[in-house]
Amino acid sequence: MKYRLTAYPILLLILSHIGCSSYRVYVQGIDLDHFIESRPVAPDAQEVKREAAYHNDLGVLLEREDNLEDALEQYRLARRKDPTLVLAYINAGNVYVKLNKLTEAEKFYRQALDREPDQTEALNNLAWVYILLQENLRSAIGLLEQAIEVDQENRYRYLDSLGWALYREGRVEEAIQTLNTAIEETPPEETYLLGETYYHLGLIYHEQGERRAADEHFKKSLELYPSPEREAELRKITEEPGS
Repeated sequence: MKYRLTAYPILLLILSHIGCSSYRVYVQGIDLDHFIESRPVAPDAQEVKREAAYHNDLGVLLEREDNLEDALEQYRLARRKDPTLVLAYINAGNVYVKLNKLTEAEKFYRQALDREPDQTEALNNLAWVYILLQENLRSAIGLLEQAIEVDQENRYRYLDSLGWALYREGRVEEAIQTLNTAIEETPPEETYLLGETYYHLGLIYHEQGERRAADEHFKKSLELYPSPEREAELRKITEEPGS
C-alpha cells in the first residue's frame, strides 16, 4: 500500500515548516534526545529522497513523543525508500539503545558504517554500545579515535566517550587525562556534555576511593546539567555502605 502523506496531518504541517532531516548526533549517558540537528532536503532532490527524509523526520518526532515502535516503522520506511539514507540507520540504532536491545542497535550502526565508513555519529554510537555491553572495548577505543581523526574540529564531542572506554579497559590514568582534556576543550555552552564528563570523572574517583574528588565532580555535573534521575542515582551511589 502506498504511504499517504496525509496520515499525520499535524506532524506533516510541522515538518513543512521546519524542513528538517533530524537525527541524534550521538549516544551519550542517559539523554539520547539532547542533540538534534536539522539538515534541509534540497528542493531539487529526487522525490524518493524527499519521501525518505519525510519518513525519517516523522520518526524523529514520534520518537520525541516516546512512541518508539511507530518511530522504528518510520525509519524502516525511510530506509526502504532510500537505502542510502544513513541517518535512518543511526536513528533506528538509537531507538534500540533506548529499548535496551543493544545487539539490534549494533546491527544498525554497522549498517550505517557500511554505507559511510567515516560517519562520526555512527562511529561514536557503536563505540558506546560496546561500552554499555562492556565488551569489544579495544574496538570501541579504535572507533572513537577514528571519529576524532575524521572530525578534528569537533573532537571534544568524542573525548568523553573515549575516556570512559579507556577506563572500562582498565587504563585509569589515560582515562582521567582524556576526560580532563574533554573538560578543557568542550565549549562552555555544551553544558550537557560537560555534565556527563564531570559525572564520569566522579565515578572514576568514587571507584578509586577518592570520595572528596568524586563528590566535587558529582556536584559540578548536577550544577551544569540538573537531572532528577541523575541526582537520585548519585545519592544512591554516595550513600552505599563503604562509600
